[in-house]
Amino acid sequence: MASSERSLTELLQAAQHMTTKADLTFGGAKPTAAAAAREVAGEELPRVDRSLAQLVQVGEFLWPGRVGRETAKLPTDHEAHASILLGSRGLDLPHMTTRLTSLASAPEPELGVSGAVPVSGAATAAAATAAFDVSQPTSIAAFLRQHRQNAIVAALHAANLQTSREVEDVYWQQQRCEWEQSKQSLLAAFTQAGNDLLNITLPSQASITNTEVHKTGSSLVSGGLSSDQLAYARVLLEYNKQVLCHGVRPNLADGMYQVAQSMHDQGVSELWRVVVAMSQVSSCVGNNEGRTATHRTKARMMTAVTHHARTFLQEKYTEHMRAMVYSDLARAALGGVPGLVGLVKGYLGVTLSPELSSHLEDGQGVNGAPVWPLLFYCLRAGGIKEASSAAPDNNSPSVLEIIAALQQCSRNEDSRVSPETEKRLRLAYKRSVKTMRDPFKRAVYCVLARCDVTEDHGDIVTTTDDYLWLKLTLVDTSADCGNANVPSTPTVVTAAKQDLLTLPQLQHMLYKQYGESHFNAYEQPLLYTTVLLLTGQFEAAIEFLRRNDRLLCHAVHIAIALYTNRILCVPQALSAPLLSRESDEPECCLRLNLARLMLLYTRQFEATHPHEALHYCFLLKDQKTSTGEDVFLNCISELALHSREFDLMLGKLNDDGTRTPGIVDNFNVDVKEVTELVARDSEKKGLHEDAIRLYDLAKNHEKVISLLNKLLSQVVHLSSPNIGNGGATVTAAGSDRERVLELACSVGLRFRSHGHNATQQSASTMHLLLDLATVFDLYHAHRYQEAVEVIQRLQLIALTRDEVETRVSGLTSVASEVKDVLPSVLLAAITSTYHIYNNSTASTKTDGANTSFRTPPSRENTKHLQGQARAIVTFAGMIPLRLHADVNARLVQLEALIN
Repeated sequence: MASSERSLTELLQAAQHMTTKADLTFGGAKPTAAAAAREVAGEELPRVDRSLAQLVQVGEFLWPGRVGRETAKLPTDHEAHASILLGSRGLDLPHMTTRLTSLASAPEPELGVSGAVPVSGAATAAAATAAFDVSQPTSIAAFLRQHRQNAIVAALHAANLQTSREVEDVYWQQQRCEWEQSKQSLLAAFTQAGNDLLNITLPSQASITNTEVHKTGSSLVSGGLSSDQLAYARVLLEYNKQVLCHGVRPNLADGMYQVAQSMHDQGVSELWRVVVAMSQVSSCVGNNEGRTATHRTKARMMTAVTHHARTFLQEKYTEHMRAMVYSDLARAALGGVPGLVGLVKGYLGVTLSPELSSHLEDGQGVNGAPVWPLLFYCLRAGGIKEASSAAPDNNSPSVLEIIAALQQCSRNEDSRVSPETEKRLRLAYKRSVKTMRDPFKRAVYCVLARCDVTEDHGDIVTTTDDYLWLKLTLVDTSADCGNANVPSTPTVVTAAKQDLLTLPQLQHMLYKQYGESHFNAYEQPLLYTTVLLLTGQFEAAIEFLRRNDRLLCHAVHIAIALYTNRILCVPQALSAPLLSRESDEPECCLRLNLARLMLLYTRQFEATHPHEALHYCFLLKDQKTSTGEDVFLNCISELALHSREFDLMLGKLNDDGTRTPGIVDNFNVDVKEVTELVARDSEKKGLHEDAIRLYDLAKNHEKVISLLNKLLSQVVHLSSPNIGNGGATVTAAGSDRERVLELACSVGLRFRSHGHNATQQSASTMHLLLDLATVFDLYHAHRYQEAVEVIQRLQLIALTRDEVETRVSGLTSVASEVKDVLPSVLLAAITSTYHIYNNSTASTKTDGANTSFRTPPSRENTKHLQGQARAIVTFAGMIPLRLHADVNARLVQLEALIN
């Protein structure tokens, strides 16, 4: 301890000594004794004996970063004393100065700068920690506190960056979805017909806000078809099997509804329940009345639509009342005779509010239930007969009047009162009932008298189903609506028929006036679709539903179900937009282009599931194009060309000439006609090799040989990739020439073995072109003598002077495909002759010792080659063909070299 104290005392004295010397050097006053005492005592703020200007001057002088060591002019002994002092404590002063300078000049990282996003969370944390690590802690507690703060700030900064990126991604995804929806709406609104029915693009992406539905996009199976789509397809295949084999047309909507129930999606299941109910409309109309827009405004069709829609809503409300009653049996006090009246009484005990109870009038009905709510809910559940016996002991004049009207409704087939009774009820409603406080009484009068059609009865009509039921009950279907334009609002009516609501007016109000925005259709697509279906707007409902990718599958099958029940209107022009209207038809009569919708759907899986795609297209067999062609056959052609599964779809031709059946054999169509149609479309698209195989499958041998001749004339003169230098044969990938020659040889061999129905001239032309292919194979293999011999046997061109006129005259009977190859044949002949001549003349050149081993060619052989070259050129000049200048120049040049 003593040595330690001495060392501290010595250190203090040395420091005071250095301070005194420094003060003297810079011209400052010597510290007083009091000041020295305060410093020794360890006070934090010793008294300053210098002015501020002196302190600034001394600070600038001592700052090494600003004033260099040479300009500072510090005494060297000061630096030496400092080095000795700090060195005794284990510190290296020069090295410390360098470290302090590097730390001071190191840049501090900045956070929150746009564009400076770390590449990972670790990088973000490191950057944040470095940014806030501005000073080194001097204790363990301070170090831990600073480390904790840096970790928290780094985590917050990383979370901020991640959240910003996610928000930006969601924003742009929503922007794209909204644009796609707007684009699809614009495309669907186009009235100009397209040019090509089959030129269809895929639909847009679904909006991320459509979260109501949609658990039905179940896991995909192979080929892009989900399990739900495959379940729908199985039902459709079974339906087509019944139609093809037994001629029976079952209700396809029932099978589809069972599939929807197995999906465990309440919304989709309820939607198919609506479709099943509305598909019953077909039983009330003729075979094709539902498919024509003019019949949509007929009284018979409108009556069927409103009747089945009301029946569905009434059954659904009965289920709702039963569920409410059994959920609270204590309040319902269900008892007495089972039936609708007792159910309504229990329902009133559960749901009737005290506010409405205070406005009720005219006493009670059966079992003490309020009479007007009892009558209204009986009507709401479709129990007209039950309502007529619900108040036998009530003697109120209004109740007696309504009971009489209800009894009259129960006796009529249309469940309506007579015109006289309706007129009387309307008069009573206008005189007194309209101003009464009882909302149920007003509603009962409006329903039976079909009056005050603009009143919504908001006190008791609280749901969309209630509103639809009320409006459908008020609809007048006693007369045809004709082709008159629908008023802009349902309140605008003629003077002769005031206070009247027709079905076209209701459709216009729901589809045009309220529309998608009123029903929040993009958030609740199934609700809006149900509204349109229940009001008979099947085409508009399907067109809206298919805009959502997740609901496209259901929209297509709903359209199929309604089409097979003959209640879906389709346009006459198959190139029409998806939703269109004829100019001479009412505004409410829309047409859905089912063919376009079907192809839009099958395009997703036609390449991997052609069998299922064909069954979908089979539903279009009754439709015709503007040129009278069958739509189903056109779909087969397009599907075959797109999938290129010709053997699977159309069948396969075996080597022995027999045919293996394909998928189209199951559809009771003329397979030969279908195959020829696909072959023609392939030929138009330039797929000549596929067209040859398809024409061969359809037994159209003349067309097969004709196309083969065209292809052979384009490739026979080309060099084969299997011919190497010096005539060596190598293995190479098949070229166009090799494929065409292989196809032509297989066809030629089969025709020779099993016969054909083509003309002899076409067959001879094909065989001649195959022989010419042999000539060019020998020519490109440098086997010139053999090539000339084959040309001589073909007797196509003149090789001697005596043959010129004969060959020229015989050229008139040669097919045009052979004439196209003739310039190449002439060049091959003259070039082969030149090489033969050149080789023969080269053998006459002797070289010393080899002279005895050379055999000079005969003079006759040389003259023969010269005459052959002259005959070829003469023949080329006499034929009635216009040869290219390069060909003529080459012929003349080689002939001159030979002669």
